[in-house]
Amino acid sequence: MAINSLQPPYPLSASTPLNPHAAMAATTQTPTSAPLRSFSFLVAPLGELSGDGQLLELIEERRQRKGADVELWYLGPDLVEELRLGQAFSHPPGAGPAGPHGERSQDHGRIEAIVAGEASVITWLQLRFGGCAGTLAIPTDWLQERAMGVPEAAPSPLSNTKRTTTELASAG
Repeated sequence: MAINSLQPPYPLSASTPLNPHAAMAATTQTPTSAPLRSFSFLVAPLGELSGDGQLLELIEERRQRKGADVELWYLGPDLVEELRLGQAFSHPPGAGPAGPHGERSQDHGRIEAIVAGEASVITWLQLRFGGCAGTLAIPTDWLQERAMGVPEAAPSPLSNTKRTTTELASAG
């Protein structure tokens, strides 16, 4: 579990030096005058953070209690790639150890992330789910505009049981 600090050529992030002018030209959604803030993040193979539905419940619960201004954002694989947060992942998906519950990502190479304003939230999530934590500097407005989505709901255990029963019945 590595701790990485990413200072982006804004709004993109990378742990290796990039040409800041090329990075800014690649993204036009955020004006260059927006102030940068430091946030903590957690990256993991797709499904390791969101696979059991608990992360979705956490995000929805916090947003209901604290409103839309809660500093907790989910980044799906496309946003992780755009911000280059996958570089913070110290062992590639499928190559490293299994998650804290023995699960392995079925979606090799795709990474998801959670970003929070409070480092303690990321520490707690890392203890719960695993993954690699770090910090990045990014405008809050960018996160509010682009990362307000939530992870997909976990499949219902009943639907999996019914599907398995139906498949078994049709096979035999």
